[in-house]
Amino acid sequence: MKYPSLTICEQLIFPYIRDRMATEEPAPDYKYETNGTKRLDAVFQLMKRSDYKGVFGKAAYMFCSVIDSHHFSNGNKRLAVTLLVYVLLVNGYQIHAPNMEVMRQELNNAFPKLKWQNIQSFNRPHEYFFYHLALIIADRAQKGKMTFTQEQVAVKNLLEVVAVNES
Repeated sequence: MKYPSLTICEQLIFPYIRDRMATEEPAPDYKYETNGTKRLDAVFQLMKRSDYKGVFGKAAYMFCSVIDSHHFSNGNKRLAVTLLVYVLLVNGYQIHAPNMEVMRQELNNAFPKLKWQNIQSFNRPHEYFFYHLALIIADRAQKGKMTFTQEQVAVKNLLEVVAVNES
């Protein structure tokens, strides 16, 4: 399995977020928030442990950790989504979200308290999917009484729906 690193973040992930995902709200200059980068690096090291099984288990741990731990002053959800997509793509998975209704139903099944938002700026079902998944993980009211482990399992199960192995 290929893992993200701080070097990948500094060379690819952080600039991508700044250039492509900061039109509505500015992204922080992540690399200068040293406490955040240290904590992010710790997440990258922990996701390598055998406690987290397979690409989806490790990716779910990373995604939930980045959002729940709020490593940076802003942009944690954007960072988590970008890292999640990166991990899936570099490990041979393609994002496949057939249509909006399927994605909405999958999210509602995993998180019954989901408050769906209709946002016109998204063009593809997977964009809505990842946006809402990040919102849910960040919002205790939408997660309900889920533990961190339960969040990870729900995210892992959802990744099995939207990520298809290219091999």
